[in-house]
Amino acid sequence: MSGRVDPFANMAEPPVFTPKPKKERPVEEEAIALIAEQNNFPSRQAARSPNAQRRKPRIYRTGRNQQFNAKATAETVQKFYKMADEKRVPLGELLKQGLEALDAMGGLSKLAEDQNIPLQEIVKQALVALDGEAVSRQQSKPY
Repeated sequence: MSGRVDPFANMAEPPVFTPKPKKERPVEEEAIALIAEQNNFPSRQAARSPNAQRRKPRIYRTGRNQQFNAKATAETVQKFYKMADEKRVPLGELLKQGLEALDAMGGLSKLAEDQNIPLQEIVKQALVALDGEAVSRQQSKPY
């Protein structure tokens, strides 16, 4: 026999535990809010941003199904949306166009570096070549 004593040996039924009833608040919520305001006690509620403007929803069926999130300043986000509105393209398309432009500028920058020509001069030459190509295409079109 072990030397331990069973503490529940004398109990016929286990005790029933019930939660204590909630006490009624002796002070009204409005009175608490008033006292807190008078004593400059900060609220735990998050302050609402007064200048947060809602953009109208953009609904495009593009087949894009990957989510992309990035942190940016308010000015950058506003500029991004403004450019998308001006070009009348979805945000994903604007991102794609921007990446393609960066790739093109990287290629032009490498070309300028290889030929020891300022980047602005290479860009001018590229624009002249593209403009000449557009003119020749329009001239070859039958009316």
